[in-house]
Amino acid sequence: MTLPTWSRSQAVAVISITVTFFSASSLAFSPTPTTTRLCSRHGFHRHEQATLVAAATNGGGHDDWQLEEEGNSDNKLHISEKPSTTATAAVGDDDGKKDEDIRTYFATCIPGLQETLASELIGLGADHVEPQGKSGVRFEGSPEVGLKSVLWCRTAHKIMELIAASSEPPSVDLDFDYAHDSDFSQGIRNREDLYQFTKSAVHTPTLLGDGGGGLLTLSVSTIYASKAPNKDLCHGHFTALTVKNALVDSVRDMRDGGDRPNVDTEDPDVPLVVVIKGRRVGGDDKEEWRDRKGRSRYEETSHEEAEYVADVDLYRCLHSGSLHRRGYRQANLDSGGWEDEEDDHGDRRPQSNGEAPIHRAAMKESLAAGLLLEAGWDKLVSAARGDGKGAVLVDPMTGSATMPTEAALIACDMAPGLSRISSWRGHDRNIHRFPPCTRWKDFSNTDVWAELLAKAGKRAKSGMKWANSLSENGDHSNVKILCNEMNPRAHSLARTSISNAGVRSIVSLSEGDCMGWDLGGGEDPTNDRNVVVGRTIFVCNPPWGLRLTEDIDESWVSLREFFRREAGGCESWVLSGNKQLTHILRMKKSRTVVLKTADEDLRWLQYHIFEKKKEIVHAE
Repeated sequence: MTLPTWSRSQAVAVISITVTFFSASSLAFSPTPTTTRLCSRHGFHRHEQATLVAAATNGGGHDDWQLEEEGNSDNKLHISEKPSTTATAAVGDDDGKKDEDIRTYFATCIPGLQETLASELIGLGADHVEPQGKSGVRFEGSPEVGLKSVLWCRTAHKIMELIAASSEPPSVDLDFDYAHDSDFSQGIRNREDLYQFTKSAVHTPTLLGDGGGGLLTLSVSTIYASKAPNKDLCHGHFTALTVKNALVDSVRDMRDGGDRPNVDTEDPDVPLVVVIKGRRVGGDDKEEWRDRKGRSRYEETSHEEAEYVADVDLYRCLHSGSLHRRGYRQANLDSGGWEDEEDDHGDRRPQSNGEAPIHRAAMKESLAAGLLLEAGWDKLVSAARGDGKGAVLVDPMTGSATMPTEAALIACDMAPGLSRISSWRGHDRNIHRFPPCTRWKDFSNTDVWAELLAKAGKRAKSGMKWANSLSENGDHSNVKILCNEMNPRAHSLARTSISNAGVRSIVSLSEGDCMGWDLGGGEDPTNDRNVVVGRTIFVCNPPWGLRLTEDIDESWVSLREFFRREAGGCESWVLSGNKQLTHILRMKKSRTVVLKTADEDLRWLQYHIFEKKKEIVHAE
């Protein structure tokens, strides 16, 4: 049988490699039957000498595939262009049942925000949501749930779909000429194992076929969820290269013309992520004995030497880049990594295209959103929508205004994905408007994504209108966000972020020391009070010595006096990475949220500040 020739030019590809380390527990979870969906649904069997045949449809030229047993033309498994409605109905297929097309996903986040991310995913309709370690959440859902998570999740960094897991025994037998047992659940020992696992576990036509006779582009990155098991798998570049080579060879084996998928480092159609988790096997039989002093000792009695192997999970990322980037700080959106450079003043260097610099102590947008959700800002806004009494947020040391900006986006019901789309400044295709998952043959289509975007746009428009409307008592708007910054450079960056995010109408920015920042009220009866007890949350990220080291003690003293004067009867939250500095506040914390970002151990501290008793003046 002769395979048809597929016309596509060959190109020399450079693979994009990113090596990241996560905690072992964060990406370790029990596999489910859905993890081998891409291969098992096509039913390969060991007793069949399988030959994949590319079958051109009548004039269509689509990526249809059939499995034909040699010597028996009657025994065929036909796989049509449209996935099976019982297991793989794509979002928007009228003849498919969405609730039967269940995928397994994994979302990453800043360590400590896993429970917050899990709550977000549950609200988006995800099922079997399980935090894994401190920096990730496993969940299941339809492709539409995956699209919603990309559009709406505020605390996630990556949303990935699991397509293969070596720790799961194969549900079908796959025949290939290789000495190793095809059950890779015993562990992957070297690059050859990894190569064969990738070729056998992934159904390449589904993964890389574009549904029109062509091939999708790809990239491969590596994440180490624990220490590398051995020297053969310890290098992220060569590990990713091995996976890429296995997929490329699979495609070339199926096509007479030798066509191969191209690698795209900027905007790949299929961004693949390889997760390596090392574990020890063998040599673990131990016998207890006691030394001369009666202390227990253990000795390995196994005749086999201990061996370190790897469990490998293969994911495809639903989006490009990291979801923590919103775009209103344009310097960290598609900037080619320049955000790590600093000028003589400690601010990020602006590029020639006019993008704004980023303050050296600016927090990630996802962290700011997570802190606000932990503080209950979303619940306060929801209550304001219900009773019309308004919601107020105050940040006395706002820096570049990341928390006030994120608070405004939450209050206006603005999806983070819309912010990324509107802030795109690239000259090519908007990678956020058309994320990779909308190009996959077996996942979704642009119509469904466009419908989700349209609904999100309507919600944002309605939310902005509500936030600017007067509250029930008519004294102030439904949402009022007040922030202050003393440093002129940071104040300028804050003003730029607020303006870029389009929330200037509800965020008020002041400049000066918070010690003298007056929120209204006091002795003057004509001075309206901005703080409403029971409807106001104070948040703050003061300097604590890692990046900003000048006048730290004075800053905390100013914060203490501000809280005592302005926050009486309200709830306050402070982010700190220095236990000693928090003692300056002389307040007892009510709750602690433990966080970790980079090498920094942080605490999000809640304080309930008692309202001052009014002095009673007795008439003489």
